[in-house]
Amino acid sequence: MTKVSFVVTVFNKAEYLPLVIRSLDAQIGDFEREYVFVDDGSTDRSVEVIKECTKDAGFAVKVVRQVNQGASVAHDAGVEAATGDWIKFCDGDDLLAPDATRNLLAACTRHNTEHAWGDLEYFQFGGDKDPLDRPATDLPEEFQSTDDGLSFFIRNCPANSTSMLIGRAFYLRAGGCNKALVSPDQMLFLRLFRTGAGVHLKGAVGLLPDAAPGRLSSQKGRSRYESVLALYTLMTEAPGISKRHQAEAYRRATARAYRFDRRNHGKAVSGHLWRYLESKVMVPAKSETRVYAALGAFTEDGSTERPENWKPAAIRKMS
Repeated sequence: MTKVSFVVTVFNKAEYLPLVIRSLDAQIGDFEREYVFVDDGSTDRSVEVIKECTKDAGFAVKVVRQVNQGASVAHDAGVEAATGDWIKFCDGDDLLAPDATRNLLAACTRHNTEHAWGDLEYFQFGGDKDPLDRPATDLPEEFQSTDDGLSFFIRNCPANSTSMLIGRAFYLRAGGCNKALVSPDQMLFLRLFRTGAGVHLKGAVGLLPDAAPGRLSSQKGRSRYESVLALYTLMTEAPGISKRHQAEAYRRATARAYRFDRRNHGKAVSGHLWRYLESKVMVPAKSETRVYAALGAFTEDGSTERPENWKPAAIRKMS
């Protein structure tokens, strides 16, 4: 029987974990399961809550504890500890729709792929409505094939790791997460699609709290910096990508930098404008240097260097 490892990354999520774990328990489908929780140096009762909520589980439950190193390191640690054929990620304050795992597995089988992703919805944490009180849906007849998912995720990243299902061997072959980035999301999608085609399951598989504190997406400058840093990393790390994808990453980074600089710093004319205009007519040699320069649009002082507090804990510990 297919075995799915549910990998949950946790940092101070004690308040959310009972509902998160209930969403894991509610997963329907014909598969064996294990839970792998990676506690990334929590200082609250997260580990105690995990143990209490899983004490009656009739399958393997693992708790990996590490000093705080960031979500990317935590994701890799969870996969390393997992023994399943498939990895189903879930952030420590997100929920899985009851049919998420079953439908993502079916999508991979139908399209002969080793990774799939679905859509996300928001729910009101602590509200009157139970977010898990929703009917399971049948597998859609149509899927959105993302054979060129690399182009899609260069342009934007409308999902996070909670939306993913990945074959464990494929995850390792793709290189997993990059510990130099705080968020595992866009870089992981880029690495997956650089390695092989995936499929998009239309429909919500993940449910995100509408007011969870500390999400990177709520920190505009920092999150935009991370997205362009992911593109720079894609352009410079091995294995390489095609010239077409290099050009797409260059154009996306320069456009994002110019628009952010104009809207948030009030600069109508700047180096970011000239790079953006240049991108409309040509792709220069070593375009990755232009992408690196674009990082300065997102910092307060215009520096391409990340502020120390923007770096993931794993990197701060090395500097």
